[in-house]
Amino acid sequence: MSLSHVMKHQQAAVALWGQGKHRESANEYWLSFQAFPSLTHEMRYWIFHGYTSILREVCSEANDNDFSNLRKIFEDKNELRLLRMEAGFTLGVLHYSRSERFKCEDVYHRSKAIGEKTAKKKQEKHEQKMMMIVKEGVWLKSPIMELMEGVLKDCQDNLNGLNRATTGIITHRPEVPSKTHRMPVRTGGTTLTNDEINNLIDVGGIQCDCCKKRDVQLFTCAICDRTSYCSKKCQTNQWKENGHKKYCRKEGVFKPGDLVQIARLKNKPELNDTIVRLIGPDTTSEGRYKLQIVGGVKGDKV
Repeated sequence: MSLSHVMKHQQAAVALWGQGKHRESANEYWLSFQAFPSLTHEMRYWIFHGYTSILREVCSEANDNDFSNLRKIFEDKNELRLLRMEAGFTLGVLHYSRSERFKCEDVYHRSKAIGEKTAKKKQEKHEQKMMMIVKEGVWLKSPIMELMEGVLKDCQDNLNGLNRATTGIITHRPEVPSKTHRMPVRTGGTTLTNDEINNLIDVGGIQCDCCKKRDVQLFTCAICDRTSYCSKKCQTNQWKENGHKKYCRKEGVFKPGDLVQIARLKNKPELNDTIVRLIGPDTTSEGRYKLQIVGGVKGDKV
């Protein structure tokens, strides 16, 4: 396709975004990106960035086609590394918005691996080229490598955020003017402290959850695949003495009394990201649960 098709869809995307039609704007950005005839032109990146920015800013608008589009870019070894990393970073944010924490963590690690791998000569030459970026609201020329380093930092920051459950993760790329939007864990229906919540729901993986040692080989619990240990002794201590036996669950398994984080509610969106206590299944409605919110007369159904 010609550049006229690219500009047609790109201009439509900008106009639709201005009208508050985020889903339609994202569609137009993707059509513009697909129509771009040059693989290495910097405008192609900014069009793709427009698409991914919408998905990160308005996670609820993302659908299965968006996941497929992003995976296609992310898995394509012939694609530019900057775009692959951008796709991976966005997938991580979207997986997090769907409470898919393990997939989120995995895609961040894979995105980092793409950026940290030694570049081939042709890649290295391209990544040393200058392109326009935004810094503190001002357009400046910087090497493409600087953008890549920014994505690497965001992936690492979000991995750190996953291991500090109450701080949330970054959903925007900082070099583009955008509203800062974090996804915090709100305590809501529990009187637990942030430290207590972190001990219950941390992803793990950067240190032994028992002795807190870092920079050692770690093993994960065979049941929940979440808690990390450096030795059999630490695993036993964590299971018997530190309460892991009580809270260990396979992914997707809940028991009455569990603390859960609510996500993706459409009928009561104000409860999303809140931690509440699970009472049990709602016997009057399949696929719904009763949750106890402190101060409530009875369990809310979600």
